[in-house]
Amino acid sequence: MPRAVKGHIEQLPSGSYRVSVYAGVDPLTRQEIRLRSTVKGELQAQIELGRLLKEASEGRTPEVNATMAGLMDQYMAIAEWDVSTRQTNEGFIRRTIKPALGHLEVRKVRGPILDKLYTRLKCCGDLSCTGRPFTEHRNVPALTINPDDSRPAWRQVSGTLEEAIRSGLLAPGEELPSITELSALQGIGTGVVRHAMKVLAADGLIIARHGRATVVAGEPSDDPAPNRRRPGPGHDCRGAGCRPHVCHPMKPNTIRGIHSILSGAFAAAQRWEWTDRNPAESAKPPTAIRQTIAATSPEAVAKVIAEARKRDAALGLYLWLVVVTGVRRGELCGLQVRDIHLDQGLIHVAFNYVVRGGQRVRKDTKTHQDRWLAIDPDTCALIATYLDEIRAALAAVGVELPDDAYLFSNDPAHARPWNPDWATHRVADAADAVGVELDIKGGRHYTASQLLAGGFDLRNTAARLGHSGGGATTLRHYADPVPEVDRRAAAYLARLTAGSSSTDAH
Repeated sequence: MPRAVKGHIEQLPSGSYRVSVYAGVDPLTRQEIRLRSTVKGELQAQIELGRLLKEASEGRTPEVNATMAGLMDQYMAIAEWDVSTRQTNEGFIRRTIKPALGHLEVRKVRGPILDKLYTRLKCCGDLSCTGRPFTEHRNVPALTINPDDSRPAWRQVSGTLEEAIRSGLLAPGEELPSITELSALQGIGTGVVRHAMKVLAADGLIIARHGRATVVAGEPSDDPAPNRRRPGPGHDCRGAGCRPHVCHPMKPNTIRGIHSILSGAFAAAQRWEWTDRNPAESAKPPTAIRQTIAATSPEAVAKVIAEARKRDAALGLYLWLVVVTGVRRGELCGLQVRDIHLDQGLIHVAFNYVVRGGQRVRKDTKTHQDRWLAIDPDTCALIATYLDEIRAALAAVGVELPDDAYLFSNDPAHARPWNPDWATHRVADAADAVGVELDIKGGRHYTASQLLAGGFDLRNTAARLGHSGGGATTLRHYADPVPEVDRRAAAYLARLTAGSSSTDAH
């Protein structure tokens, strides 16, 4: 026999009345479900009690007091995001959405609240910024070298930083000054600091990434203002590199990404009957800005490929395939030997390899497309030579190259693919060496721009790059901002106008 629904009313010290109704047990957590509401008057409490008893008897358990923080936790658990998107979105939720909105009740959030948040982010992406000057403190300890210490200098530096990390002085997610900056601030040789940083990274205490700030490893807290914490006694702002805050407005496209997360979360809240509206529908995020850059010239791309080949034949082939196929870096890292069909001149692109938060995943492509790409005889010959060399090296030790081996791998048997981030760094190093501004995404940009300039159909170009939407993404992000057809139009108008002017002169 089902347990009877029951509830009660209690008066709070403030004079208000709290209504509580038992609504059963959650089938997943096995915890009691209670519907609660607070009202001002006794008569209102009686009415509210009747309403909640009715909802509980019907099996409805709306979270009337659910907060935005609770909603975001529930939404993250069910959102269908891939590994890369999940890491990005969870970062937005942790750094921006929860600190700004987490304390609010879901049913009390309205469009104007979101509009105010977006306006604030357009001024500065740091939620601790109020528009008034303040100092961004760093909690880097003093890195002194004791000549009487038997440990080498780099060990003393790494030991001091390790102690600061383990004690919580340097919190997870906190940025560290660069090696050059830290060396200049504390008067320690760059070689010593670099060695210490390598040791800390190898021990998993910090995360060092090419072209990005080094951060303390671990799950960052939801604290929106870690750089405004009061420094401890003896803190040296000069040595730690503390600096006046400079506002960095959040880009419109980033704010639109946050809006998209909120819209999805509120849609879920509607389905769950936590709220009867989606406030994101009445909010207006900033207009997206189309950012396009001129494509790298064929001559410059050829220089980078030549430099990559000098460094490593595999790297040269990798970059060659980027520009002739337009595949994404993770798709190329995820290619296996069985995906290469040299007799037909085809490459089968069906997977994407990603490494996020220590997870190594071979998953479907970003747009969930399974596509076949044609490759020319020269490219087939390059791949064939590369595979022959690998097979010969393995045959020398009595091993065959299996069909599921990865095309690009640092493993002798090609059992594990390149990390896409590692490939990005290698390509960037080759480009820097010859003075060309080019990365893997720039290689895809080159592919799209050159195909469109050569008169190839937009839809086919988009399909080669793995874009959905019939080419809208290709034009928005990858096409040359001054396409060849526009240059021909300018030349035509100039010739037409010049001809008319010469006729008038006679």
